[in-house]
Amino acid sequence: MFLCQPLLEVLAGRGIEDIDDFLKVPSWNDLPDPFAIPSMEQAAARVLCAVRRREHIAIHGDYDCDGVLGTHILCSVLTGLGAAPRTYLPHRDEGYGLSSPAIHHFSCGGTDLLITVDNGINARAAVRLAQRLGIDVVVIDHHRIQEQAETTAVWSDVFCGAGLAAMFAWALALKAGWKDTKVERLLSGCSPYAAIASIADCVPLLDGTRTLARLGLAELSRSRHKGLQELLKSACTDPSQPDSRDVAFGVAPRINAAGRMAHPAEALAVFEAALDEEAARQSVDRVNQLNAERRRTVKLHFEELVEAVGTNIPAGLVVYRETSPKGIAGLLASKCVERYSVPSIVLVPSTIPGQVVGSGRSVPGIDLLETLRPLGELFLRFGGHAQAVGLTMAVDQIEDFREKFARSVEPLVRRDSQRLDAEAELNLSFVGRHFDEHLLRLEPFGEGNPPPRFLILMAEVLSVRNRWVRIRQGRSSIEALCWDVPVTEHMKGDFLVEFYGKTRILRGFTPR
Repeated sequence: MFLCQPLLEVLAGRGIEDIDDFLKVPSWNDLPDPFAIPSMEQAAARVLCAVRRREHIAIHGDYDCDGVLGTHILCSVLTGLGAAPRTYLPHRDEGYGLSSPAIHHFSCGGTDLLITVDNGINARAAVRLAQRLGIDVVVIDHHRIQEQAETTAVWSDVFCGAGLAAMFAWALALKAGWKDTKVERLLSGCSPYAAIASIADCVPLLDGTRTLARLGLAELSRSRHKGLQELLKSACTDPSQPDSRDVAFGVAPRINAAGRMAHPAEALAVFEAALDEEAARQSVDRVNQLNAERRRTVKLHFEELVEAVGTNIPAGLVVYRETSPKGIAGLLASKCVERYSVPSIVLVPSTIPGQVVGSGRSVPGIDLLETLRPLGELFLRFGGHAQAVGLTMAVDQIEDFREKFARSVEPLVRRDSQRLDAEAELNLSFVGRHFDEHLLRLEPFGEGNPPPRFLILMAEVLSVRNRWVRIRQGRSSIEALCWDVPVTEHMKGDFLVEFYGKTRILRGFTPR
């Protein structure tokens, strides 16, 4: 399959040997067999049994994009099977995951079967309580196993929570005997949500997740779901052809904003408005308002954080923000990583006196969860992924943690080039319609498949307008979004530019 030379160099540098297989247009047949995932058979059988017996089924999701969309996928397929599941999304103040108060809520509501999605794999005590109260529990989760709950668990680190929910929905449909055309309609319907969550949740966009995300992105623009259509209109540069950057910086933040600034049920309402155009418009207007509020809040608190941190940045950054809302801790940690290029953890007060909760984000090449594991005695609880973690600890442990965390990551952090290495050199004469078409074949971009970064040699800044910079090399030029790189007109040198879908991002500059 033909691909322009600079992009071939990128794929070769990433160790992708079968380029034709990587680039080919995927089909549903390219997805792995859902029943190859451990415990999928048992879990699907238990859920179908509950449907047929008309048991009371509840779905416990999470307050982030992955948990909201995983909940929606499961609710949709169970409704299609004839069940009437109840959904439960916790408020961020309740803390992450399945809790004892939530179990008592389900017990009082007469729940027979509880399905968790994007949480539950480590909720041993809560699952045991549910079982003692007569509630069966099926877990669908992808988080790193630390203290596995003793119940039927569909677990995989290949997919995000919503991706696993889509695979579980597929398994249910097959086990229920649905015809091929009905199964394909199901996959077409739930794959866009799995794609959004996969891009948003920092899971590697490789293998089965890459296939599911590519299929879902293609289905996004074809969806007739009113809520999704309204969301794409608000969030995408071109709603008729959304790409991974639209999802990462437009769609996902709006879904996450509900759980950060209010309640995740406000995001779920967008996806419950499948046919009602007015309800769809109102629910999307609401998440847009929450997203705008989120942006203002993050900007204010990050400016304060930068001033407090100063210029002496350790190898691993731990910041306690006594006045910051819990919902933006992860966003502040992400912005710290962007600015300082070191693993960063932001702590904020818990609702429990004497405790703090925190969110951490990492840099490529450093598994944050494994880095924290030897420090586990400092935490009341912690968990997550290689690139994103959450934790709870006593406030009087912060200083000890700050010192030990910086010391533990010091040998791992690269201080050179701010990890902005180019993957290949690019002559701007290559860039045009055909280059963009070839770049599209590498989508979706995200964790495990980042947007390509090219070094453009001997170029010049033609103009600077707000945060947009026009760069010229010879007779060719491009416009790039400037990302914390100080440039002025007529500067000459080598430019590091990231090609993220339709957007070019200036990541670095070396004068000549």
